[in-house]
Amino acid sequence: VQLVELPLEEAPVRVALQLAVHGHPPHRAIPAGERRREHVGGLDAEVVADLADPAARRAAVLQITRLAPVLRGAVTCAGLGPLPDRDPALLVSLNHFGTVDLLAGLRPLLAPGAAVVAVSSNSTTCQPGVPQRLVDACLAGDEGAAREVARGIATMDGVYPATKTAVAHWVRAQAPAWVADGVRLFVEVG
Repeated sequence: VQLVELPLEEAPVRVALQLAVHGHPPHRAIPAGERRREHVGGLDAEVVADLADPAARRAAVLQITRLAPVLRGAVTCAGLGPLPDRDPALLVSLNHFGTVDLLAGLRPLLAPGAAVVAVSSNSTTCQPGVPQRLVDACLAGDEGAAREVARGIATMDGVYPATKTAVAHWVRAQAPAWVADGVRLFVEVG
């Protein structure tokens, strides 16, 4: 998770847009040990956390709160794909719970007018046979149960789109309440 401040010019007033960015292009998780630090517009901050671990997600939110108690936006775009040797439960923890828990934790920091984008995947719109039971398990909010459902799915090809579909459904379910608080919440499936 990185905190960046992007300067915007508006008439004679200089405005800073402070964002929390989870992951980095091209839509991949930061491998263990890799560091990426940017200095943009005066804010230089980095929070390194294993977002597949619930305790590390909570610690990341606390650290972000200390670094930037007000955010103007957030982008979540990290995730792992369905490699054959990868534990399907890891995809559940990182792709779905890493995203939604981070966003839920950052919500109190988001200022009215903030914009939040959760990157899902185009596989959520075109992949046949997405296991709905895994989508439902993720949306039920019980990470342990969702991890067990994922381990029971015969192929990894269904786990990835199910975790990303669950992110899209979560965003759509949460958006009305966030908008009522003045925070725009979007899902990007591109």
